[in-house]
Amino acid sequence: MKQKPKRCNAGKKPAVSGLGAGLIFRLVKVYNDNMRAQKRLIAAALSAVLFASLLLVAGCAPSPEETEQEKEYYERKYADEPEPTGDVARLLDVLDGCVGGQYVFAGQGNQVTHLFIDTMYKKYPDYFSDGRLEYLRAIADNAAKNGYDYPEDYAWDCSGLWWYAASDVLNLYGKPVDRTAQDTYDDFCTPITKDELRPGDLVFVENKDGKITHMGIVGRNGYIYEAVNGFCGVVLKRTIDKRVYYNIVHPGKVYVGANWNKFGRPKIFE
Repeated sequence: MKQKPKRCNAGKKPAVSGLGAGLIFRLVKVYNDNMRAQKRLIAAALSAVLFASLLLVAGCAPSPEETEQEKEYYERKYADEPEPTGDVARLLDVLDGCVGGQYVFAGQGNQVTHLFIDTMYKKYPDYFSDGRLEYLRAIADNAAKNGYDYPEDYAWDCSGLWWYAASDVLNLYGKPVDRTAQDTYDDFCTPITKDELRPGDLVFVENKDGKITHMGIVGRNGYIYEAVNGFCGVVLKRTIDKRVYYNIVHPGKVYVGANWNKFGRPKIFE
């Protein structure tokens, strides 16, 4: 009987066992699944970025208006707040009359005249950029032609609003005083916590370098009287937890400020 020639397997790879093939298949499947998952995550992240960008383009910035939930929260929080009396009540009445006024750096109840604008512009030009100079000049032109209306044709800055009401109008310090926000906190306040705030207290913004750069005055029910900046003017808003404002120089835009992070009680109200 003729024998079949033996096959030579030299140079050939050994056959993969069933167990080994199954393991390889599972590893490949896991790898492919992981790749698909990573692609889905990347796609989701890109979609989120795109959605956020579209919101910004569409003008969906943080709203200066309170939500219904915020209103309900503040109504509960301040439901039992006592009505201010004495000098604090008088202070808030003065500040009510300032709401709607303009912001000019170093202002303390000044009429918005061209002379005042020119003087402040020469000293502090950075505070008049991006349309603010033209906006104020238009106010000065109208006031010169039609007479000065209070408060819209008058100007304050953040500390000037406090010192105008407390010192210039009410004379609570016995002499005229005009100090910066930093001086006001350091020399005229006792530090308190946010939870201790009551009408007549002061709120401040301290930057990362430890310098106080801004301030406001606490009113009733969490509202803050504030000369915000040249884009927003003098407002009364509930900014105790978030600082978002309408931009009066560029209607349709909003300004978002850093949150209050330092708090003081004027020593005259202790």
